[in-house]
Amino acid sequence: MWKKQKKSQKEEQFVRNKRFLRGLALIFIVLHFGAHAAPNYFYLNSNLLVAQKYNYELKLDKARIALKSELAENPDNFAVHYLLHFNAYLKAFVSEEAADYRSYIAVQQRAIAHIQKLNDSEPYKKFALADIYFYSATLKGKFNELYGAARDINRAHSLIEANHKTFPDFLPNNKTRGILKVYLSTVPDNYAWVINFLGINGNLEEGLGLLRAIAYNRHKTLEYQGIAKEASYLYSFALHHVAKQSDKGWIETLRCTEDYKSNLVSAFFRSNMALKLNRNETALKVLLGRPTDNNYEPCIIFYYLLGTAKLNKGDPTAIEEFKKFQEQYKGKNYLKRNLQKMSWYYFLSGNKNQAEFYKELIPKMGGSINEDDKLAHQYSKKPWPNKELLRSRLLYDGGYYTEAASVIAKILLKELPNSNQKAEYCYRRGRISEKLGHVDLAMKFYEASSLYAIHSDEYYGAYASIYLGEYYADKGDKPMAKKYFERALNFKNNKEYMDSLEQRAKLGLKNLS
Repeated sequence: MWKKQKKSQKEEQFVRNKRFLRGLALIFIVLHFGAHAAPNYFYLNSNLLVAQKYNYELKLDKARIALKSELAENPDNFAVHYLLHFNAYLKAFVSEEAADYRSYIAVQQRAIAHIQKLNDSEPYKKFALADIYFYSATLKGKFNELYGAARDINRAHSLIEANHKTFPDFLPNNKTRGILKVYLSTVPDNYAWVINFLGINGNLEEGLGLLRAIAYNRHKTLEYQGIAKEASYLYSFALHHVAKQSDKGWIETLRCTEDYKSNLVSAFFRSNMALKLNRNETALKVLLGRPTDNNYEPCIIFYYLLGTAKLNKGDPTAIEEFKKFQEQYKGKNYLKRNLQKMSWYYFLSGNKNQAEFYKELIPKMGGSINEDDKLAHQYSKKPWPNKELLRSRLLYDGGYYTEAASVIAKILLKELPNSNQKAEYCYRRGRISEKLGHVDLAMKFYEASSLYAIHSDEYYGAYASIYLGEYYADKGDKPMAKKYFERALNFKNNKEYMDSLEQRAKLGLKNLS
C-alpha cells in the first residue's frame, strides 16, 4: 500500500514537472521568436516610392495595384496604408462623387487605425496622422462638412506640432506645418475667435519659409522626394493665392510642374495657375497637350478649364468643352460657374434664348460653397450684362490686353444706364490700362470706379480701392495707402469676393505697419 502511494506521488510530481517545463518552453519560444518578429514599421521602400509617384501623376489604378501587392508582401509596413489613404483621397477629390467619398472615409479610418499602432519613437507616426487629418479636412470642406473639417484641422495642427517638438529635425514636418501656418493666417475676423479658442496660430512668412525649405530639398533625399514635390505644389499655390506674390508664384509653378506632359497633377496646377494669371495661351498649350490615355484617372475638371481658356479667346468650340463637363461631372462644385459660362457663350453669340435657358438652370444645380459658384448664383438673379464689357473682361482674363482695350474703347461711359455698369467700366479700363503700362491712367479709373461703386453690391469698387492702396504702398505713401485699404473694407453693400477682399485689404494694412 505504501509503495503504491509513493509511486502515485512520483507520477504526480512528474506531471507537475512536465507542465512546468512545457510552460517554460512556451515562454522561451514567445520571448525568442517575439524578439525577432518584425514589429509594425513605416518605411518608404523603392516599391512604395514608385506607387507614390503614380499617385502624384494621377495614375491611381496603377498605384492602387502596386500598393495592394506591397501590402500582401509586407503587411507590417504601415507606410502602405498612408499611401492608400492618399490614393483614395485623390480619387474622391477629383471625382467629388458621393460613392468615392464614402470609400475614402473607410480607407481613412483603416489608415488611422494602423498608423496609431506605430511606436511613438517613429517620426512618421504623428506626421502621417497629421497629414491624413489635414487632407481629410480639405475633402470635408468640398463636401460642405465644415464642422468636421475644422475638427480635423485642429487634430492635424496638434499632431504636427507635437511631432515637431519631439523630432525638430524631421524635414517632412515642414510640409504640414507650413501649409497650416499659411492658411491659418488667412482666417477672416469673424472666425478668428475659433482659432484663438483652439490656441492655433497662423504665420504667413513662417509657413512659406517651411514649405520652401522642403520644396527645395527634393533632390537630396530619395525618401523625401514625393513629399517635397507635394510641398512644391503647395508653396507655389500659397505664393499666389495667399501671399499675393503672383510673379514669384508663377516661377515656382513652372519649376515644380516641368513634368506636366506626363503628370496630370502638374498639368492641373500649371494650367489653373496660368488661367488665374491671364496666361491663356500657356493654359491652352498645357490643356491640349495633357496626358489622356487610360493609365490616368478621368479628370472632368479639365473640360471646364479648357472651355474657360477657349471662351477667353473667343473660340466657338468652347461650348463643346462646357457641355462635356456638364454631362460627365458628378460633383457639386463648379456646376453653377460652368452654367454661367455657357450662358455667357450664348449671350455673346447672340442666342438669347439659350443664354436664358442656362442662366435659369444655375439656381437649380450644384452647390454654392466656393466663391465662383456664389458669383454665378448671383449672376442668375441680375439683369443681362453689357455685351462689350463682358467681351473685354474675357479678353482681359486671357491676357489679350490690346484686344480688350479695342473692345472697351467702343463704349461711352455716359451712355451706360446705371452706376454698377459705370463702376465696372472704370474698373476694367483701369485693369487694362495697368497691364498696358499706363499706370497713372489706371489709377484715375480705379478712383472713379471706387466712387461709382459706393452703394454697389458688386466687387469693382472694393478691388479698385485695393489696387490703389497697393500702388501707394509701393510708392511709400503710407497715409494714402491706408486710406484706400480702409476704403476697400467699407463697401458695406458688396456681396462678392468678401473674404478675399477682406484678407487682402487687411494684409495691406498689416504690411504698412
